[in-house]
Amino acid sequence: MASIEAHIYSEVLAMDTEVNIILPQEKQPYQGNGRFRVLWLLHGGSGDATAWQRMSAIERYAVQYGIAVVMPGGMYSCFTDMAHGGRFFTYLTEELPGIVRSMFPRLSPAREENYISGFSNGGYGCLKAGLSRPDLYGAIGAFSAGDKADVPFANDGSRRSLDRIAVFGGGSLEGTDFDLKHLGRKSLARGGSLPRVYHACGSEDPWLVLNHKVRDFFGGLDGNPYDYQYHEAEGMGHAWEFWETELLRFFEALGLEEADGAYITGI
Repeated sequence: MASIEAHIYSEVLAMDTEVNIILPQEKQPYQGNGRFRVLWLLHGGSGDATAWQRMSAIERYAVQYGIAVVMPGGMYSCFTDMAHGGRFFTYLTEELPGIVRSMFPRLSPAREENYISGFSNGGYGCLKAGLSRPDLYGAIGAFSAGDKADVPFANDGSRRSLDRIAVFGGGSLEGTDFDLKHLGRKSLARGGSLPRVYHACGSEDPWLVLNHKVRDFFGGLDGNPYDYQYHEAEGMGHAWEFWETELLRFFEALGLEEADGAYITGI
């Protein structure tokens, strides 16, 4: 695999930013002259574009499944267009795909070959992106991902409240485009293809109740239009060992198979 650290200028963000890319190479495994499926992989609130590479075996999984991985930085934005800050949602969904596909033309632009995943704030971000832009992604894998519209807000001058105002503003998020349930209903009303949704949370996660509210929303939709699957991992918390395991379960839910000739280090 090729592991690429790219520092690019974003017109949308008006600044330099980092994106890390894992790209399949010949014999590791080689996939002929076709295009690569792409996983857009988002970090959590305290992470950056290097988080998945430092804390998980994502490069090995990319080898096993012959999939390209794009890991952008979103700071603490939840990958939204912040109320008082950068337009990270526009960067993620509109600007960045064009930049990386121009650099690496073998990345597939087909929605059914593009998946978006993340954990915690990035789990919220991947649901927001996938539900807002179902034309871009064939599937969403959200781990430890609650709806920010369900989080109580107290404007008390704390760091937490100031960060919330910077990202979302000071008002209620219910019924806005920061509300995942609202976005899910909007996509249904528009019609057309919808992304599959795989959602997971640990039974010991401190935000389990928020995840249950997301679960109950999707589970209450007639006919399961998002092909929604939920997994609750007993004894697991808000931790990397859980998120890494769930990424592989997401691949399994998608029906992805290990690529021919893939190797596992140490065997």
